[in-house]
Amino acid sequence: MDDPKIMNIMNGMKSLEDHCQLINDVKDESPMQMFYKDKGVFLTGGTGFFGKIIIEKLLRVTEVGQIYLLIRTKKGKDAFARIEDLFNDPVFAKMKQVNPKYRCQITIISGDCSLPGLGISADERETIMENVNIVLHSAATVRFDEKLKMAIAINVHGTKEIIKLAKEIVNLKALVHVSTAFAHCNMRHIQERFYSGTMSGENAFKLSECLDEHTLNTLTPTIIKGYPNTYTFTKVLAENVVQQSAQNLPVTIFRPGIVITTYREPVTGWIDNMYGPCGVIVGIGSGVLRVFTGDMDNKAHIVPVDMCVNALLASAWDIARNKYETPPIYNYVPDAENMVTWRRYMEDGFEYGCDIPMRKSIWYPRFTIVPHMWQYHILCFLYHTLPALVMDAIMVIIGKKPRMMKIYRKIHKLSNVLKYFSSNEFRFDNDNVRKLTEKLDDRDRRLFAFDMRDLDWTNLFRVSLYGLRLYVVKDDPSNIPESIKRYERLKVLHYTTLAVFYALAAWALYALVKLFL
Repeated sequence: MDDPKIMNIMNGMKSLEDHCQLINDVKDESPMQMFYKDKGVFLTGGTGFFGKIIIEKLLRVTEVGQIYLLIRTKKGKDAFARIEDLFNDPVFAKMKQVNPKYRCQITIISGDCSLPGLGISADERETIMENVNIVLHSAATVRFDEKLKMAIAINVHGTKEIIKLAKEIVNLKALVHVSTAFAHCNMRHIQERFYSGTMSGENAFKLSECLDEHTLNTLTPTIIKGYPNTYTFTKVLAENVVQQSAQNLPVTIFRPGIVITTYREPVTGWIDNMYGPCGVIVGIGSGVLRVFTGDMDNKAHIVPVDMCVNALLASAWDIARNKYETPPIYNYVPDAENMVTWRRYMEDGFEYGCDIPMRKSIWYPRFTIVPHMWQYHILCFLYHTLPALVMDAIMVIIGKKPRMMKIYRKIHKLSNVLKYFSSNEFRFDNDNVRKLTEKLDDRDRRLFAFDMRDLDWTNLFRVSLYGLRLYVVKDDPSNIPESIKRYERLKVLHYTTLAVFYALAAWALYALVKLFL
Protein backbone atom coordinates (compact mmCIF):
# COMPACT_ATOMS: atom_id res chain seq x y z
CA MET A 1 0.00 0.00 0.00
CA ASP A 2 3.01 2.33 -0.54
CA ASP A 3 1.81 3.48 -3.97
CA PRO A 4 1.40 7.29 -3.73
CA LYS A 5 -1.83 7.21 -5.77
CA ILE A 6 -3.41 4.74 -3.37
CA MET A 7 -2.17 6.70 -0.36
CA ASN A 8 -3.70 9.91 -1.77
CA ILE A 9 -7.05 8.19 -2.08
CA MET A 10 -6.86 6.74 1.43
CA ASN A 11 -5.71 10.06 2.93
CA GLY A 12 -8.55 11.88 1.21
CA MET A 13 -11.03 9.43 2.67
CA LYS A 14 -9.41 9.70 6.11
CA SER A 15 -9.81 13.49 6.10
CA LEU A 16 -13.48 13.11 5.23
CA GLU A 17 -13.95 10.54 8.00
CA ASP A 18 -12.27 12.96 10.43
CA HIS A 19 -14.71 15.65 9.33
CA CYS A 20 -17.56 13.24 9.97
CA GLN A 21 -16.23 12.54 13.46
CA LEU A 22 -16.06 16.26 14.15
CA ILE A 23 -19.74 16.53 13.21
CA ASN A 24 -20.64 13.70 15.58
CA ASP A 25 -18.77 15.41 18.40
CA VAL A 26 -21.13 18.39 18.37
CA LYS A 27 -23.04 18.04 21.64
CA ASP A 28 -25.26 21.10 21.83
CA GLU A 29 -28.65 20.44 20.33
CA SER A 30 -29.26 22.38 17.16
CA PRO A 31 -32.70 23.64 16.04
CA MET A 32 -33.14 20.70 13.68
CA GLN A 33 -32.09 18.21 16.35
CA MET A 34 -34.62 19.75 18.73
CA PHE A 35 -37.29 19.51 16.03
CA TYR A 36 -36.80 15.77 15.52
CA LYS A 37 -36.33 15.02 19.22
CA ASP A 38 -39.07 12.70 20.53
CA LYS A 39 -40.99 12.97 17.26
CA GLY A 40 -42.73 10.07 15.55
CA VAL A 41 -41.63 9.66 11.93
CA PHE A 42 -43.56 7.53 9.44
CA LEU A 43 -41.26 6.50 6.60
CA THR A 44 -42.02 4.69 3.36
CA GLY A 45 -39.22 3.32 1.20
CA GLY A 46 -37.07 2.72 4.26
CA THR A 47 -35.46 -0.44 2.89
CA GLY A 48 -34.24 1.35 -0.25
CA PHE A 49 -30.99 3.19 -0.93
CA PHE A 50 -32.42 6.59 -0.04
CA GLY A 51 -34.44 5.33 2.91
CA LYS A 52 -31.47 3.66 4.59
CA ILE A 53 -29.64 6.97 4.84
CA ILE A 54 -32.74 8.68 6.25
CA ILE A 55 -33.03 6.04 8.97
CA GLU A 56 -29.31 6.10 9.73
CA LYS A 57 -29.17 9.88 9.96
CA LEU A 58 -32.16 10.17 12.28
CA LEU A 59 -30.93 7.42 14.61
CA ARG A 60 -27.34 8.66 14.74
CA VAL A 61 -27.66 12.44 14.82
CA THR A 62 -31.08 13.07 16.39
CA GLU A 63 -33.00 11.74 19.37
CA VAL A 64 -35.98 10.82 17.25
CA GLY A 65 -38.75 9.28 19.30
CA GLN A 66 -39.88 6.49 16.99
CA ILE A 67 -39.50 5.61 13.32
CA TYR A 68 -42.47 3.74 11.88
CA LEU A 69 -41.25 1.81 8.84
CA LEU A 70 -43.73 0.68 6.21
CA ILE A 71 -42.28 -2.57 4.85
CA ARG A 72 -43.84 -5.02 2.41
CA THR A 73 -43.27 -8.72 1.96
CA LYS A 74 -40.71 -9.29 -0.79
CA LYS A 75 -39.19 -12.45 -2.28
CA GLY A 76 -40.79 -14.63 0.37
CA LYS A 77 -39.52 -12.51 3.28
CA ASP A 78 -42.01 -10.72 5.49
CA ALA A 79 -41.46 -7.28 7.00
CA PHE A 80 -39.83 -8.65 10.16
CA ALA A 81 -37.32 -10.77 8.26
CA ARG A 82 -36.45 -7.86 5.98
CA ILE A 83 -35.74 -5.52 8.90
CA GLU A 84 -33.02 -7.90 10.07
CA ASP A 85 -31.37 -7.77 6.65
CA LEU A 86 -31.73 -3.99 6.61
CA PHE A 87 -29.66 -3.32 9.72
CA ASN A 88 -26.95 -5.78 8.67
CA ASP A 89 -25.85 -3.29 6.04
CA PRO A 90 -22.40 -1.76 6.84
CA VAL A 91 -23.87 1.73 6.45
CA PHE A 92 -25.38 1.33 9.95
CA ALA A 93 -22.10 0.40 11.69
CA LYS A 94 -21.32 3.88 13.00
CA MET A 95 -24.94 4.43 14.08
CA LYS A 96 -24.87 1.21 16.11
CA GLN A 97 -21.83 2.48 18.01
CA VAL A 98 -23.44 5.83 18.77
CA ASN A 99 -26.91 4.43 19.47
CA PRO A 100 -26.68 0.74 20.51
CA LYS A 101 -30.36 0.68 21.59
CA TYR A 102 -31.62 1.86 18.21
CA ARG A 103 -34.03 -1.05 17.82
CA CYS A 104 -36.21 0.42 20.55
CA GLN A 105 -36.83 3.36 18.21
CA ILE A 106 -38.04 1.21 15.30
CA THR A 107 -41.64 0.09 14.81
CA ILE A 108 -42.42 -2.14 11.85
CA ILE A 109 -45.63 -1.47 9.95
CA SER A 110 -46.44 -4.30 7.58
CA GLY A 111 -47.98 -2.88 4.41
CA ASP A 112 -47.60 -2.07 0.73
CA CYS A 113 -47.97 1.25 -1.11
CA SER A 114 -49.70 -0.47 -4.03
CA LEU A 115 -52.57 -1.75 -1.84
CA PRO A 116 -55.76 0.03 -0.72
CA GLY A 117 -55.19 1.75 2.59
CA LEU A 118 -51.48 0.93 2.15
CA GLY A 119 -52.34 -2.58 3.34
CA ILE A 120 -52.09 -1.41 6.96
CA SER A 121 -54.19 -3.07 9.65
CA ALA A 122 -56.73 -1.01 11.62
CA ASP A 123 -54.69 -1.23 14.84
CA GLU A 124 -51.47 -0.09 13.16
CA ARG A 125 -53.31 2.73 11.44
CA GLU A 126 -54.57 3.88 14.82
CA THR A 127 -51.01 3.80 16.17
CA ILE A 128 -49.80 5.99 13.31
CA MET A 129 -52.68 8.45 13.71
CA GLU A 130 -51.92 8.94 17.40
CA ASN A 131 -48.11 8.89 17.45
CA VAL A 132 -46.73 10.16 14.16
CA ASN A 133 -45.75 13.81 13.60
CA ILE A 134 -43.69 13.67 10.40
CA VAL A 135 -44.40 11.69 7.22
CA LEU A 136 -41.57 11.08 4.76
CA HIS A 137 -42.89 9.41 1.61
CA SER A 138 -39.91 8.13 -0.40
CA ALA A 139 -41.31 4.79 -1.60
CA ALA A 140 -41.60 4.39 -5.36
CA THR A 141 -40.92 1.93 -8.10
CA VAL A 142 -37.80 3.35 -9.72
CA ARG A 143 -37.73 0.86 -12.59
CA PHE A 144 -37.85 2.88 -15.78
CA ASP A 145 -39.48 -0.01 -17.65
CA GLU A 146 -42.11 -0.77 -14.99
CA LYS A 147 -45.50 -1.75 -16.37
CA LEU A 148 -47.77 1.29 -16.32
CA LYS A 149 -50.46 -0.36 -14.16
CA MET A 150 -47.96 -1.17 -11.40
CA ALA A 151 -46.21 2.20 -11.70
CA ILE A 152 -49.55 3.99 -11.23
CA ALA A 153 -50.52 1.73 -8.32
CA ILE A 154 -47.30 2.45 -6.39
CA ASN A 155 -46.25 5.94 -7.44
CA VAL A 156 -49.66 7.56 -7.90
CA HIS A 157 -52.27 5.70 -5.85
CA GLY A 158 -49.70 5.07 -3.11
CA THR A 159 -49.19 8.83 -2.83
CA LYS A 160 -52.95 9.37 -2.62
CA GLU A 161 -53.17 6.81 0.20
CA ILE A 162 -50.30 8.50 2.05
CA ILE A 163 -52.10 11.84 1.90
CA LYS A 164 -55.32 10.23 3.10
CA LEU A 165 -53.43 8.77 6.07
CA ALA A 166 -51.69 12.09 6.77
CA LYS A 167 -55.06 13.84 7.03
CA GLU A 168 -56.02 11.43 9.81
CA ILE A 169 -52.88 12.05 11.87
CA VAL A 170 -53.76 14.01 14.99
CA ASN A 171 -50.58 16.06 15.36
CA LEU A 172 -49.03 16.25 11.89
CA LYS A 173 -46.11 18.66 11.61
CA ALA A 174 -44.74 17.87 8.16
CA LEU A 175 -45.35 15.72 5.09
CA VAL A 176 -42.54 15.39 2.54
CA HIS A 177 -43.26 13.80 -0.83
CA VAL A 178 -40.09 12.64 -2.60
CA SER A 179 -40.38 13.17 -6.34
CA THR A 180 -37.51 13.51 -8.83
CA ALA A 181 -35.87 16.50 -10.50
CA PHE A 182 -36.54 14.77 -13.83
CA ALA A 183 -40.29 14.33 -13.34
CA HIS A 184 -40.86 17.11 -15.86
CA CYS A 185 -38.04 16.10 -18.19
CA ASN A 186 -40.23 16.86 -21.20
CA MET A 187 -39.19 20.44 -20.42
CA ARG A 188 -35.62 21.73 -20.56
CA HIS A 189 -35.97 24.47 -17.93
CA ILE A 190 -37.47 23.12 -14.74
CA GLN A 191 -38.52 25.55 -12.04
CA GLU A 192 -39.49 24.90 -8.42
CA ARG A 193 -43.22 24.95 -9.08
CA PHE A 194 -46.11 22.71 -10.10
CA TYR A 195 -46.61 21.87 -13.77
CA SER A 196 -49.69 20.65 -15.59
CA GLY A 197 -49.47 17.17 -17.06
CA THR A 198 -51.37 15.51 -19.88
CA MET A 199 -53.82 14.06 -17.36
CA SER A 200 -54.54 14.22 -13.64
CA GLY A 201 -53.33 11.61 -11.21
CA GLU A 202 -56.92 10.74 -10.35
CA ASN A 203 -57.87 10.15 -14.00
CA ALA A 204 -54.75 8.08 -14.57
CA PHE A 205 -55.70 5.82 -11.68
CA LYS A 206 -59.26 5.45 -13.00
CA LEU A 207 -57.83 4.56 -16.41
CA SER A 208 -55.59 1.88 -14.94
CA GLU A 209 -58.54 0.44 -13.05
CA CYS A 210 -60.76 0.31 -16.15
CA LEU A 211 -58.26 -1.28 -18.53
CA ASP A 212 -56.70 -4.73 -18.22
CA GLU A 213 -52.90 -4.90 -18.09
CA HIS A 214 -52.45 -6.10 -21.67
CA THR A 215 -54.51 -3.24 -23.11
CA LEU A 216 -52.77 -0.72 -20.87
CA ASN A 217 -49.35 -2.01 -21.98
CA THR A 218 -50.40 -1.64 -25.62
CA LEU A 219 -51.55 1.94 -25.03
CA THR A 220 -48.58 2.93 -22.83
CA PRO A 221 -46.50 4.63 -25.61
CA THR A 222 -49.50 6.80 -26.46
CA ILE A 223 -50.41 7.56 -22.84
CA ILE A 224 -46.91 8.59 -21.77
CA LYS A 225 -46.08 10.41 -25.02
CA GLY A 226 -43.57 13.15 -24.32
CA TYR A 227 -41.98 11.27 -21.40
CA PRO A 228 -39.12 8.76 -21.76
CA ASN A 229 -40.54 6.12 -19.40
CA THR A 230 -43.33 5.21 -16.99
CA TYR A 231 -41.27 6.30 -13.98
CA THR A 232 -41.05 9.99 -14.89
CA PHE A 233 -44.64 9.99 -16.17
CA THR A 234 -46.08 8.62 -12.92
CA LYS A 235 -43.94 10.96 -10.85
CA VAL A 236 -45.64 13.86 -12.64
CA LEU A 237 -49.01 12.31 -11.80
CA ALA A 238 -47.97 11.89 -8.15
CA GLU A 239 -47.09 15.59 -7.90
CA ASN A 240 -50.53 16.37 -9.30
CA VAL A 241 -52.09 14.23 -6.56
CA VAL A 242 -50.18 16.23 -3.94
CA GLN A 243 -51.31 19.51 -5.51
CA GLN A 244 -54.96 18.46 -5.69
CA SER A 245 -55.36 16.37 -2.53
CA ALA A 246 -52.93 17.72 0.07
CA GLN A 247 -54.52 21.14 0.49
CA ASN A 248 -54.27 22.54 4.02
CA LEU A 249 -51.56 20.03 4.94
CA PRO A 250 -48.00 21.06 5.89
CA VAL A 251 -46.64 19.44 2.75
CA THR A 252 -43.58 19.93 0.57
CA ILE A 253 -42.24 18.26 -2.57
CA PHE A 254 -38.59 17.29 -2.68
CA ARG A 255 -37.05 16.64 -6.11
CA PRO A 256 -33.57 15.11 -5.98
CA GLY A 257 -31.32 14.87 -9.02
CA ILE A 258 -29.51 11.66 -9.95
CA VAL A 259 -28.51 10.26 -6.56
CA ILE A 260 -25.12 8.58 -6.23
CA THR A 261 -22.88 7.45 -3.34
CA THR A 262 -22.42 9.12 0.03
CA TYR A 263 -19.94 11.96 0.18
CA ARG A 264 -19.05 12.22 3.87
CA GLU A 265 -21.39 10.34 6.15
CA PRO A 266 -21.90 7.95 7.74
CA VAL A 267 -19.12 6.35 5.67
CA THR A 268 -17.64 7.79 2.51
CA GLY A 269 -18.54 6.28 -0.83
CA TRP A 270 -21.28 3.94 0.40
CA ILE A 271 -23.85 2.68 -2.10
CA ASP A 272 -25.91 -0.50 -2.37
CA ASN A 273 -26.84 -0.55 -6.06
CA MET A 274 -25.56 -0.07 -9.60
CA TYR A 275 -28.36 2.13 -10.90
CA GLY A 276 -27.68 5.02 -13.24
CA PRO A 277 -24.21 6.50 -13.73
CA CYS A 278 -22.66 4.36 -10.98
CA GLY A 279 -23.55 1.30 -13.03
CA VAL A 280 -21.79 2.86 -16.03
CA ILE A 281 -18.60 3.37 -14.03
CA VAL A 282 -18.67 -0.22 -12.77
CA GLY A 283 -19.23 -1.41 -16.34
CA ILE A 284 -16.24 0.56 -17.59
CA GLY A 285 -14.03 -0.51 -14.69
CA SER A 286 -14.83 -4.18 -15.21
CA GLY A 287 -13.79 -3.91 -18.86
CA VAL A 288 -17.28 -4.82 -20.08
CA LEU A 289 -18.72 -1.43 -21.09
CA ARG A 290 -16.58 0.01 -23.91
CA VAL A 291 -18.85 2.44 -25.75
CA PHE A 292 -21.40 5.00 -24.58
CA THR A 293 -23.56 7.58 -26.30
CA GLY A 294 -24.66 11.06 -25.34
CA ASP A 295 -23.56 14.68 -25.31
CA MET A 296 -20.76 14.52 -22.79
CA ASP A 297 -20.57 18.30 -22.49
CA ASN A 298 -24.03 18.45 -20.93
CA LYS A 299 -24.23 19.11 -17.21
CA ALA A 300 -24.34 16.07 -14.91
CA HIS A 301 -27.10 16.65 -12.35
CA ILE A 302 -25.75 14.14 -9.83
CA VAL A 303 -25.97 14.54 -6.06
CA PRO A 304 -24.52 12.53 -3.15
CA VAL A 305 -27.16 10.69 -1.14
CA ASP A 306 -26.08 11.95 2.30
CA MET A 307 -26.31 15.63 1.34
CA CYS A 308 -29.60 14.88 -0.40
CA VAL A 309 -31.09 13.37 2.76
CA ASN A 310 -29.87 16.32 4.82
CA ALA A 311 -31.76 18.67 2.51
CA LEU A 312 -34.89 16.51 2.72
CA LEU A 313 -34.81 16.52 6.53
CA ALA A 314 -34.32 20.29 6.47
CA SER A 315 -37.36 20.70 4.20
CA ALA A 316 -39.51 18.86 6.77
CA TRP A 317 -38.14 21.07 9.54
CA ASP A 318 -38.92 24.21 7.53
CA ILE A 319 -42.49 23.31 6.53
CA ALA A 320 -43.29 22.59 10.19
CA ARG A 321 -42.18 26.13 11.15
CA ASN A 322 -43.65 28.14 8.28
CA LYS A 323 -46.92 28.41 6.39
CA TYR A 324 -46.88 28.76 2.61
CA GLU A 325 -49.68 29.64 0.20
CA THR A 326 -48.59 26.78 -2.04
CA PRO A 327 -46.43 23.80 -1.05
CA PRO A 328 -42.76 24.65 -1.47
CA ILE A 329 -40.88 22.56 -4.03
CA TYR A 330 -37.15 21.91 -3.83
CA ASN A 331 -35.07 21.01 -6.89
CA TYR A 332 -32.08 19.43 -5.18
CA VAL A 333 -29.48 19.45 -7.95
CA PRO A 334 -25.92 20.77 -8.35
CA ASP A 335 -25.78 24.52 -7.93
CA ALA A 336 -25.08 26.66 -11.00
CA GLU A 337 -21.98 27.96 -9.23
CA ASN A 338 -20.48 24.48 -8.92
CA MET A 339 -21.34 22.07 -11.72
CA VAL A 340 -19.59 19.36 -13.73
CA THR A 341 -20.21 17.78 -17.11
CA TRP A 342 -20.83 14.14 -17.94
CA ARG A 343 -17.43 14.17 -19.65
CA ARG A 344 -15.66 15.01 -16.42
CA TYR A 345 -17.67 12.41 -14.51
CA MET A 346 -16.78 9.68 -17.01
CA GLU A 347 -13.15 10.67 -17.49
CA ASP A 348 -12.44 11.22 -13.79
CA GLY A 349 -14.18 7.95 -13.01
CA PHE A 350 -11.96 6.18 -15.51
CA GLU A 351 -8.80 7.91 -14.25
CA TYR A 352 -9.42 7.18 -10.58
CA GLY A 353 -10.59 3.68 -11.44
CA CYS A 354 -7.17 2.99 -12.93
CA ASP A 355 -5.62 3.79 -9.54
CA ILE A 356 -7.82 1.21 -7.78
CA PRO A 357 -8.72 -1.29 -10.52
CA MET A 358 -11.27 -4.03 -9.96
CA ARG A 359 -9.84 -7.41 -9.19
CA LYS A 360 -12.49 -9.24 -11.23
CA SER A 361 -12.31 -7.12 -14.39
CA ILE A 362 -12.47 -9.28 -17.52
CA TRP A 363 -10.42 -6.97 -19.74
CA TYR A 364 -8.37 -3.79 -19.79
CA PRO A 365 -10.80 -0.86 -19.25
CA ARG A 366 -11.17 1.42 -22.28
CA PHE A 367 -14.19 3.34 -23.46
CA THR A 368 -15.34 5.54 -26.31
CA ILE A 369 -18.05 8.20 -26.16
CA VAL A 370 -19.94 8.97 -29.37
CA PRO A 371 -22.66 11.60 -29.98
CA HIS A 372 -24.61 9.84 -32.73
CA MET A 373 -26.68 6.66 -32.53
CA TRP A 374 -25.39 5.23 -35.84
CA GLN A 375 -21.85 5.43 -34.43
CA TYR A 376 -23.02 3.85 -31.20
CA HIS A 377 -24.69 0.88 -32.92
CA ILE A 378 -21.63 0.17 -35.10
CA LEU A 379 -19.21 0.32 -32.16
CA CYS A 380 -21.57 -1.72 -29.97
CA PHE A 381 -21.41 -4.49 -32.53
CA LEU A 382 -17.61 -4.30 -32.78
CA TYR A 383 -16.77 -3.72 -29.11
CA HIS A 384 -19.63 -5.54 -27.36
CA THR A 385 -21.60 -8.02 -29.47
CA LEU A 386 -18.75 -9.53 -31.51
CA PRO A 387 -16.44 -10.19 -28.51
CA ALA A 388 -19.43 -11.51 -26.53
CA LEU A 389 -20.29 -14.00 -29.27
CA VAL A 390 -16.68 -15.19 -29.40
CA MET A 391 -16.45 -15.55 -25.61
CA ASP A 392 -19.80 -17.35 -25.39
CA ALA A 393 -18.72 -19.73 -28.16
CA ILE A 394 -15.56 -20.53 -26.18
CA MET A 395 -17.66 -21.11 -23.05
CA VAL A 396 -19.88 -23.56 -24.94
CA ILE A 397 -16.84 -25.41 -26.34
CA ILE A 398 -15.33 -25.91 -22.87
CA GLY A 399 -18.69 -27.03 -21.48
CA LYS A 400 -19.66 -23.94 -19.49
CA LYS A 401 -22.78 -21.81 -19.62
CA PRO A 402 -22.53 -18.78 -21.95
CA ARG A 403 -23.31 -15.51 -20.24
CA MET A 404 -21.70 -12.57 -22.03
CA MET A 405 -24.58 -11.86 -24.42
CA LYS A 406 -26.96 -11.83 -21.44
CA ILE A 407 -24.69 -9.34 -19.68
CA TYR A 408 -24.53 -7.10 -22.73
CA ARG A 409 -28.29 -7.10 -23.13
CA LYS A 410 -28.51 -5.66 -19.61
CA ILE A 411 -25.75 -3.14 -20.35
CA HIS A 412 -27.45 -1.95 -23.54
CA LYS A 413 -30.71 -1.64 -21.63
CA LEU A 414 -28.99 0.57 -19.03
CA SER A 415 -27.36 2.64 -21.79
CA ASN A 416 -30.71 3.19 -23.48
CA VAL A 417 -32.22 4.34 -20.18
CA LEU A 418 -29.44 6.88 -19.57
CA LYS A 419 -29.25 8.02 -23.20
CA TYR A 420 -32.22 10.39 -22.85
CA PHE A 421 -30.70 12.13 -19.83
CA SER A 422 -27.13 12.32 -21.14
CA SER A 423 -28.19 13.49 -24.61
CA ASN A 424 -30.43 16.36 -23.45
CA GLU A 425 -29.40 19.48 -21.57
CA PHE A 426 -31.54 20.43 -18.56
CA ARG A 427 -31.54 23.63 -16.53
CA PHE A 428 -32.98 23.69 -13.01
CA ASP A 429 -33.88 26.55 -10.72
CA ASN A 430 -32.91 25.93 -7.09
CA ASP A 431 -33.72 29.21 -5.36
CA ASN A 432 -35.79 27.45 -2.68
CA VAL A 433 -32.87 25.16 -1.84
CA ARG A 434 -30.57 28.16 -1.50
CA LYS A 435 -33.07 29.92 0.78
CA LEU A 436 -33.39 26.77 2.87
CA THR A 437 -29.63 26.71 3.37
CA GLU A 438 -29.71 30.27 4.67
CA LYS A 439 -32.31 29.36 7.30
CA LEU A 440 -29.97 26.91 9.06
CA ASP A 441 -27.75 28.11 11.88
CA ASP A 442 -24.04 27.23 11.97
CA ARG A 443 -24.59 24.01 13.93
CA ASP A 444 -27.17 22.67 11.49
CA ARG A 445 -25.01 23.67 8.55
CA ARG A 446 -22.38 21.33 9.95
CA LEU A 447 -24.72 18.57 11.10
CA PHE A 448 -27.02 18.65 8.08
CA ALA A 449 -24.72 20.02 5.37
CA PHE A 450 -26.36 20.08 1.95
CA ASP A 451 -25.08 23.20 0.15
CA MET A 452 -23.95 21.88 -3.24
CA ARG A 453 -21.81 25.00 -3.68
CA ASP A 454 -19.44 23.57 -1.08
CA LEU A 455 -19.08 20.17 -2.76
CA ASP A 456 -15.57 19.10 -3.82
CA TRP A 457 -16.26 17.09 -6.98
CA THR A 458 -12.76 15.63 -7.08
CA ASN A 459 -13.14 14.17 -3.60
CA LEU A 460 -16.65 12.94 -4.38
CA PHE A 461 -15.49 11.09 -7.51
CA ARG A 462 -12.57 9.53 -5.65
CA VAL A 463 -14.59 8.25 -2.71
CA SER A 464 -17.38 7.12 -5.04
CA LEU A 465 -14.97 4.93 -6.99
CA TYR A 466 -13.57 3.51 -3.77
CA GLY A 467 -17.09 2.88 -2.44
CA LEU A 468 -18.29 1.20 -5.63
CA ARG A 469 -15.29 -1.10 -5.49
CA LEU A 470 -15.81 -1.93 -1.80
CA TYR A 471 -19.59 -2.03 -1.37
CA VAL A 472 -20.89 -3.07 -4.79
CA VAL A 473 -18.11 -5.08 -6.41
CA LYS A 474 -17.07 -6.43 -2.97
CA ASP A 475 -13.35 -6.01 -3.65
CA ASP A 476 -11.35 -5.79 -0.42
CA PRO A 477 -8.97 -2.80 -0.22
CA SER A 478 -6.11 -5.15 0.70
CA ASN A 479 -6.08 -6.58 -2.83
CA ILE A 480 -5.47 -3.23 -4.56
CA PRO A 481 -1.73 -3.90 -5.16
CA GLU A 482 -2.55 -7.31 -6.63
CA SER A 483 -5.30 -5.74 -8.77
CA ILE A 484 -2.88 -3.13 -10.11
CA LYS A 485 -0.49 -5.87 -11.24
CA ARG A 486 -3.35 -7.69 -12.95
CA TYR A 487 -4.43 -4.41 -14.53
CA GLU A 488 -0.97 -3.95 -16.03
CA ARG A 489 -1.00 -7.50 -17.43
CA LEU A 490 -4.39 -6.88 -19.03
CA LYS A 491 -3.03 -3.66 -20.51
CA VAL A 492 -0.17 -5.53 -22.20
CA LEU A 493 -2.59 -8.22 -23.41
CA HIS A 494 -5.00 -5.57 -24.73
CA TYR A 495 -2.43 -3.71 -26.81
CA THR A 496 -0.80 -6.93 -27.98
CA THR A 497 -4.19 -8.14 -29.19
CA LEU A 498 -4.77 -4.84 -30.98
CA ALA A 499 -1.35 -5.03 -32.63
CA VAL A 500 -2.02 -8.57 -33.85
CA PHE A 501 -5.49 -7.58 -35.07
CA TYR A 502 -4.22 -4.57 -37.01
CA ALA A 503 -1.33 -6.61 -38.43
CA LEU A 504 -3.74 -9.27 -39.66
CA ALA A 505 -6.07 -6.63 -41.08
CA ALA A 506 -3.16 -4.98 -42.93
CA TRP A 507 -1.99 -8.35 -44.25
CA ALA A 508 -5.54 -9.19 -45.45
CA LEU A 509 -5.84 -5.82 -47.14
CA TYR A 510 -2.44 -6.22 -48.78
CA ALA A 511 -3.36 -9.73 -50.01
CA LEU A 512 -6.66 -8.46 -51.38
CA VAL A 513 -5.02 -5.59 -53.25
CA LYS A 514 -2.30 -7.90 -54.61
CA LEU A 515 -4.97 -10.38 -55.79
CA PHE A 516 -6.74 -7.80 -57.93
CA LEU A 517 -3.59 -6.14 -59.19
